[in-house]
Amino acid sequence: MNATVSMWLELFFTICIFSLLLYKDNKLFRFAEIVLVGITAANGIVMTFDNYIKPTIVTDIGVDHKFWYIIPIIMGLFMYTRFFGQIGWLSRIPMGLWLGVGAGYILARQPAVFFSQIRASFLSLNTVNNVIFVVGILSVIVYFFFTVDTGKGPLKVVSEVGKVFLLVTFGAAFANTVASRVSVLLGRMQFILQDVFKLGV
Repeated sequence: MNATVSMWLELFFTICIFSLLLYKDNKLFRFAEIVLVGITAANGIVMTFDNYIKPTIVTDIGVDHKFWYIIPIIMGLFMYTRFFGQIGWLSRIPMGLWLGVGAGYILARQPAVFFSQIRASFLSLNTVNNVIFVVGILSVIVYFFFTVDTGKGPLKVVSEVGKVFLLVTFGAAFANTVASRVSVLLGRMQFILQDVFKLGV
C-alpha cells in the first residue's frame, strides 16, 4: 500500500477512535470498532488455517498417514454444534476433555510451579516487607472465607485488612493500565503531529 494512503487511513481511524472521547458513542467509532474486530478475526482465522489446519490435513494426514489426527478435528467441529440447538450438547464433550486433560496435565507435570508459589509465601518475618507480604496473603485469604462468618469478631478486622490490600492491589493495577494507555495516546499524538502535520515536536 502506498505510504501516503496508509498514513491517511491511519489518521482516519485514529480520529474515529478518539471521537468517542470528544463526543459520545457515534457511527465513526462504531465503524472503526467493527473494522478492528473484523480484521482481527479474519487474521486469526487465516493464521490458524495456514499454521495448523492446513498442515494437519495435507501433511500429517495426507502424507504421513496419521489418521488418528481426525479425532481432534472431529472434537474441534463438535465445538460448533453449540450453534445448533438439538445437537448443542455435543460441544460439552470436547470442552470436558479439554478441561480434564489440561487440569490433569498441569497437576501431574507441573506441581513444582504451584509448590514454588506456595513456598514463596512463607517468608521469615525479619523485614517489614516480609511482614506486610505475609499479613496481606493471610488477610486476603480470610476475606474470601465463605464457610465461616467473617462479619463479626476478630475475623471481621482481619477481613477488613484483606479488603484494604485488595483495594491497593486493584488500584495499582488500574494505575498501571492507565499509564500504558497514556503511552499509547502519546504515540498517536506524536504520529499526528510529526508524521501528518510535520511539526518538529
